[in-house]
Parts: sequence; C-alpha cells; structure tokens
Amino acid sequence: MMEQDIVPDIITYNSLINGYCKKKRIDEARHLFQEIQDKGLIPDVITYNSMLQGLFESGNPAAARELFNEMQAKGHTPTVLTYGILFHGMCKNSQTTDALALFRSLGSNELMKGIVLYNILIDGCNKCGKPNLALDLYDELLLRGLKPNVRSYNAVILVYCQEGLLVKGKELLRKMEVNGCLPNSFTYNIIVRELLKKNECGEAEIFLEEMINRGFMPDHATFESLLVRIPNVGKDSRLRTIVLKLTSVERKDGGIPNITSPC
Repeated sequence: MMEQDIVPDIITYNSLINGYCKKKRIDEARHLFQEIQDKGLIPDVITYNSMLQGLFESGNPAAARELFNEMQAKGHTPTVLTYGILFHGMCKNSQTTDALALFRSLGSNELMKGIVLYNILIDGCNKCGKPNLALDLYDELLLRGLKPNVRSYNAVILVYCQEGLLVKGKELLRKMEVNGCLPNSFTYNIIVRELLKKNECGEAEIFLEEMINRGFMPDHATFESLLVRIPNVGKDSRLRTIVLKLTSVERKDGGIPNITSPC
C-alpha cells in the first residue's frame, strides 16, 4: 500500500493486527502496533483488544497487563469485551486472584450490571481448580438481582458434577427451566455423563430420551460412555434401545450420527 502512496488508516491496521494475533504471530502484530504510533495514528479500543487477546494467547500475560495499563493511561475506556479478554486470559494463566481483584475494582461500573463477566469468571475459577470461588460468584450474581443465562447455569452444573454434587446439578437443571432458561445440549451432556459415571443408567436413560426429544444429541464423550456400558446391559434394555435409536435420529445440522465415530 505504501508503494502505491496509499496510507493505511486505523481500520486497516486493526484488521492486520487482528489477523496476526489470531495466527499467534504476535511479533508482527507488535511491529504494526508500534508503526501505528510512529505514523501519528492513535490506537483505539479495537486495536488494544486485539493486542491483549494476542498477548494472552501467545503466553505473555505480563505484557498484556502492561498494555492494559497503558490503554487506561492514554484515556481509553475498556469495554466488556476488553475485561472479558483480560479475565479469560488471566484465569487461563492461573491468575484468578488478580482477575477477581480487577473485577472488584469495577465497583458500580455499568459493566457490572451484566452477566457476561460473571460467566467468564465462574468458568475460569472452576477451570483453575477453585470451584468454591465459582459458586460464590454465582451466589453473588443472584444476590445482585442478575438473571443467569444458559452459560451461567451450565458452568455451575459442571462445578456441581465435578465436585460430586450430582443431585444439586440435576436440581439446577430443573430450576433453570422454571426460571425460563431452557437447557441446551451441553447441559444434558454434563448430567448424562455424570449419571453414567455413577452407573445410574436408569436415570441416564430418562435424561437421554428427554434430550433427544428436544432435538439434542450426545456428544462424542457421552457416546463413548454409553458404548462402554452397552455390553453390560440386557438385550431388552432401554439404554441399548436408545443407543440404537441414536443412529437414526437426525442432528440439528442435518447429519446422521455414527455412534462408533467421533465425527
């Protein structure tokens, strides 16, 4: 572009930086970020968001935090996406304490009136091996009068199942429906896998039939759990019948599942 006397604007730079960051070519992205400033252009929130994402994905959480501080120092207001990138990246790098401290620093910020950041932190805390913190955050969002969505419920149900609290997980699945939030495929797969793990095949059958009737399909991990148990059930078992039925149930994407294949 330069050779043709076409001067790239911030939109062009943002597109290039975003592309480099997605491909984890962070050095090229950093070069362009510096070039923006050398040419007298001003990076915007979109530029910073892409750079933050790229730095976290390339394993540079410290550099990401420095860039975030620079962003604020230069007068840019972080968006919910900015904080989402930060919290996700920090939790992924086992920095949940710092992520929660930053979250608390938002105080009465408008961003705290939404469910998005809570969902990211609940999921992040659980993945970092801090299920109690995840549950505390869930309780907190309820106390604040926020309405959980399917991602919130799924994250908490997963915590319950991983912590051996399957009964609470099943109760929450029913409660979410009462509250007007329908479970999705992920919700059912969490519950069914846990029931199968505990050899509670009878109840697993009930949830399997329910999910199929709602147009959802077991994922590969659930299929594997089902197949492992088929040799141990009778020929007239409902579980065996359900597994056979799955080969003729059409997926929402129009495909027919093969229970012996991961695809």
